[in-house]
Amino acid sequence: MSTPIDSLEVQIESPVDFGSLKRNKVDMDALISAHKMSGYFHMLNGPTYANLVKEFWIRAEVYDVEFAKAQESQAISRNPNLKGKSRKEMVLEPFHGLEIKYAVMGIPVSITEGVIAKACRMAPEGRFQWNVSRKDALLESYTNLLLRGNPATKLVDMDIKHMVLLKIINECFFQKGGGVDQPNLDHKLVLYFLAGFQQINLPRYIMHHLCWAIKETSKGKRKQVPCGRLLSEIFCQGGVLKTLDKFNLVSDRVLGVATGRMISGKTLYNMKVIQIILTNEKDLKESEASSQTIRDFPSILKEDSPEALTAYLAAFAKESADATKKAKVAMARKQKTAKSEATNSEVVAAPKRKRGKGDSNITLERAKIAWEEIEADEAAGVVRPPKRQAGEEIVCPMFEMTPELAKRCDEYSENLKNEKKRLKAQYRIERDEKLKAMGLENCDQDTIEKIIEVQTLSRKLEEETLKGAKKVLKESKGTSKDDASGSVPQVAVSEAVASEATASEAAVSEAAQSAQVNQIPVPQTSPSSSSSTDSDLDDIPLSQK
Repeated sequence: MSTPIDSLEVQIESPVDFGSLKRNKVDMDALISAHKMSGYFHMLNGPTYANLVKEFWIRAEVYDVEFAKAQESQAISRNPNLKGKSRKEMVLEPFHGLEIKYAVMGIPVSITEGVIAKACRMAPEGRFQWNVSRKDALLESYTNLLLRGNPATKLVDMDIKHMVLLKIINECFFQKGGGVDQPNLDHKLVLYFLAGFQQINLPRYIMHHLCWAIKETSKGKRKQVPCGRLLSEIFCQGGVLKTLDKFNLVSDRVLGVATGRMISGKTLYNMKVIQIILTNEKDLKESEASSQTIRDFPSILKEDSPEALTAYLAAFAKESADATKKAKVAMARKQKTAKSEATNSEVVAAPKRKRGKGDSNITLERAKIAWEEIEADEAAGVVRPPKRQAGEEIVCPMFEMTPELAKRCDEYSENLKNEKKRLKAQYRIERDEKLKAMGLENCDQDTIEKIIEVQTLSRKLEEETLKGAKKVLKESKGTSKDDASGSVPQVAVSEAVASEATASEAAVSEAAQSAQVNQIPVPQTSPSSSSSTDSDLDDIPLSQK
């Protein structure tokens, strides 16, 4: 399986407090009794062994018809003479139907529909439909019963009992991933069967849901492990815990004991169905007690090699003990900081825990004990991982540099450097060509910068001169009607333009002399005063010129 075990998330079924629901005006007793699910919901209020479930899930495989055919095809490809032979003649395990098998901590396990039915305390009978088509006629019946005949009706607008029933399906039967409560076509029919008091084959539904989830996890598309409580019950009733107990591996830390979130009157309040929660002393409490042993529970263990199993569990016990010791050392290291900060105080604040848990307080005496444990470990020769030094190369455990990949990296880096050099040389060539066209190829950089500055000033002065001349001409047009001759404005304009042009030329000349570039021809972009005046006087009538 491609998904790492640390990234798996065990989904625990939610126990249901039907008494609390009834006290808060949602009575589901008749519905549950009609479907004979009381034993199943009673089983849900128990411990979930998350670590066991993960160990099973990461190695689980689905043995279905497709898998059996693939096995036979592989055997025939290796030996064509086996074509037409039975599985026994092919030296393959007999196929008895859909099955989930592999190992929990080295113990071979096999889970079938009958095993699930026994753990659910239900008979494997009732209605069952999987991979429902959109054209199925029962979907119309679902719309009529639960959506009041209107497909556009939202789920929140359903009857309150149907909403709670959908909540139970999503959190007690088919746990999903990503927080999506919208049921698929298969689950819509399950909701329709339950709401219509038609008994369903729940063990078969759960078996198919588990097989689908295992296949999705093997493809890397899913990290959630459904039915954690049911799988834990199967391990408990099937003898897995009894086998682990022989090696002292039955503990909360090793098994990862957890419980599910209760569905009760508080759930109705969160769903905004009720405004006030009615509580009682008889409300169901979360329990970590194991269920009573079921008689005639089918064995799920396939201990073909007791010696190998014993060796594996002994090694796991040693590894578990080492992990416990390392965890204690890690906690003591965290408390070392608290000890160093403690002077005369009797109470030391412990480091903040994750997942929002409240900060606890530890006494100075406990901090001293932890420090003594660290010193004892050091005296016993416990090797601690050295700290990474500054500048030390970080090695990624998921990446391996091969000679071919290193060669490709060097080639890519060399190509980038060559491209940068080429662009730099191209820029210099283009710059030299522009300077040569301006006659500045023999000048130093400071001289070129001063000439560019003078040209910029000259261009700005030219623009300001033209603007002033246009303004004067516009004013002369307004006064030409009163003064027929119009000679005075024209003379004033000519004198103003000429004076400004002369000032521009003087500025350019002075700048060029200060830069000691008298022999360098500076491009003159400003036009003569006469040309600018004549062009601007084209709009004046001939009688006024």
